[in-house]
Amino acid sequence: MNNSQFFINLNLKKWKINFIIISSGQTTPLFTKDINIEKFINNKKLLFENIDKLLKEIILDIERKFQNIFVNKVNLMIENISLNSIDLALKENMENKSISKSMIEYLIKDARYQIIKNHPEKHITHIIIKKCLIDGEEYNYVPFESKCKNFIVDLSFIYLQKTFTSEIEKIFKNHQLEINKIICTNYAKSLLNIDIDNVSKAGLTALEESNLNEVSITPKKKGKMGFFEKVFHIFS
Repeated sequence: MNNSQFFINLNLKKWKINFIIISSGQTTPLFTKDINIEKFINNKKLLFENIDKLLKEIILDIERKFQNIFVNKVNLMIENISLNSIDLALKENMENKSISKSMIEYLIKDARYQIIKNHPEKHITHIIIKKCLIDGEEYNYVPFESKCKNFIVDLSFIYLQKTFTSEIEKIFKNHQLEINKIICTNYAKSLLNIDIDNVSKAGLTALEESNLNEVSITPKKKGKMGFFEKVFHIFS
């Protein structure tokens, strides 16, 4: 079961925690557990203490039930009342030069740096290229190598609050858990083509990076990539 993924979804809309293990390509999870945490709404200290306790119990439960699953990585999903994003339109005077991958990467990296600098309380989880305008003509993708005079790219930076992500990361470290990916559940659900409230399917869809206009945020120590790698890899 090396292809199984462990998701923890902190649902701040319904005040529940969803613990899920699902294998890639499957529709039915191997393991699910939903726990109500509504009584901790007004006490963050107790909320995080309770998450710590629950996590220990869940890991023991999983490893008892599945002897061939060792929990050492987790995908953290956080679901808010609404999708939080910062939208920017970046304009570049091209002077009939070609649109290059390096130019787009520079624009995105610079915009991301400015957001992090001015909003240190925000944790950027997803960067989406919404559309491009090339000499007034609209594209829903980046037409590389096209020559133009004026280039505008519309970006959406989806973020979560660091107050939650940082505290939960500390809890995971206490249990020797490495975070594989932090996912905004609202965004992940928007990737589904059908109108269902399926956290596990949404999580797998986000991991598979099915949105070709999403920019990957990867660690500076980049691991070996496959032959068909994504267009953009913005280093954190």
